Amino acid sequence: MKENKIDGASLKECILAAAAALEANKKQLNDLNVFPVPDGDTGTNMSLTMKSVVKEVQAVTDITVKNISAAAAKGALKGARGNSGVILSQLYRGFAVPLEKCELIDSNTMAAALRSGVDMAYKAVMKPKEGTILTVARVIADTCVNAARAGKDIYELTDIMLSSGKAILNKTPEMLPVLKKAGVVDAGGQGLLFIYTAYQRVINGEYIPDEIMTAESFEGSEPAGEGEWPAENDLENITFAYCTEFFIENLFDFVTEKDIDKLRRMLGNIGDSLVVVGDVNLVKVHVHTNTPGKALQYALQLGELNGIKIENMVIQHRELMAARQAEEQLPQGIVAVAAGKGLEEIFKDIGASGIIPGGQTMNPSTEDIFNAVQKVPAKSVIVLPNNSNIFLAAQQVNELTEKEVYVVPTKSIPQGIVAMLAYNPEHEAQENFQDMCAAIDSVKTGQVTYAVRDTEMENKIIKEGDILGLYNGKIAASGQDIDETAFELLQDMYDEKENDLITVYYGQDVSEEQAEKLRERLEEQFDGADVELHNGGQPLYYYILSVE
Repeated sequence: MKENKIDGASLKECILAAAAALEANKKQLNDLNVFPVPDGDTGTNMSLTMKSVVKEVQAVTDITVKNISAAAAKGALKGARGNSGVILSQLYRGFAVPLEKCELIDSNTMAAALRSGVDMAYKAVMKPKEGTILTVARVIADTCVNAARAGKDIYELTDIMLSSGKAILNKTPEMLPVLKKAGVVDAGGQGLLFIYTAYQRVINGEYIPDEIMTAESFEGSEPAGEGEWPAENDLENITFAYCTEFFIENLFDFVTEKDIDKLRRMLGNIGDSLVVVGDVNLVKVHVHTNTPGKALQYALQLGELNGIKIENMVIQHRELMAARQAEEQLPQGIVAVAAGKGLEEIFKDIGASGIIPGGQTMNPSTEDIFNAVQKVPAKSVIVLPNNSNIFLAAQQVNELTEKEVYVVPTKSIPQGIVAMLAYNPEHEAQENFQDMCAAIDSVKTGQVTYAVRDTEMENKIIKEGDILGLYNGKIAASGQDIDETAFELLQDMYDEKENDLITVYYGQDVSEEQAEKLRERLEEQFDGADVELHNGGQPLYYYILSVE
């Protein structure tokens, strides 16, 4: 039914419809990816991010605009995957800000919420690039602000939202040459348009509720796990006996972000392992303390408490605690993203405190990375995303943890390994971060994979199933034979005047015998170069090649 203003129930329906639209059109969004390789695709990442939004929204019992928007913001932040997912999470977080004291959304409020989301999304990206989802969101928001000021109602606003969105989306190829060359529009912008189309249909009474997907009906890639960790990191050194957790709900009207910061400082004075996340709509607290009563007393000054859980860790782990008390906390730790048992073992062997399973097609969320960081018994943690599509999600962890988190912008496994080798446990975290950032430019990365669809790029006709050699963001080699393509790729990468080391990481679809034959051929061809061979066990990529 058409409604002149949007209430909490209608907003919830908008969000669920948007999630269903993204899931239904996931493949179409993935097909807009410029490179025809298996990747952490936009459609998959946006759909999985919305799955987390749906989970939080469906848990809301008091259906109000404030509660639904806050739940959506929380779910988006926790489930953000890939660059598109992180930007989408910031759009939802900003959208919720003007709705904190709103009972019904009219055209002016909707426009303000869209604009607030854009502001937060632009702040989250260090170097915003036009021609992306950011541009589409900004133009839609600006157009809606002007329309609302001109007196347009909510129905007219949603029509304007779509028309302006379609217009700017069609212009994205003119802003990014890579899109124009591939003959596609920006995938993230198209995904956002699917979301807003769902909103428009709900608001105008054109959406059938029975078609809305619930969280359980989502299919596709499974979320990355929390990571596999060395056994010695499984238990914390229990200095404070009581693990205390609770939510602060129905916060008092006078509560501001400064009050939440004050609570964080007060709890920090009586315990450790402190996590205080949320905003004036909902706060989640986790703290280890010897005085849980004080923690609850402090929190009661801000609002009502719910979900209180207090556990005596001394009783639970008395024997194990005694063994751990003699151990010192690490001055700093490192977590690395890697896919493949072999690569995981390599990172552990050279000093990683923990591994987050993930990479191409399985980008870990901000929450996955946060959980990994929290498990490291160190005040400072260095994160190696090892994939450009995971970098933004990793950066968001700083908003969730009290620890110092340094994200080295590693875009590949070889860069991650070189960064690890530049690490010195005797140095401070900041110095290590700088050294590791400087080291990653010293290595060249090549990847041998396969085409997932027919396309034409860089004057090359690519057929589905062709073997591709990727280097410097381009298809440097292609063919029908895996090893021949790898050999051709290395000929392009290797410079005998500058390089003397080639490292080959072979994937799960390459046998040791096949990889050994390639190593022998490389030693013969590149005389004077050391050629190392490792079983990476990675999916999707037959070989990952490193040249130094």
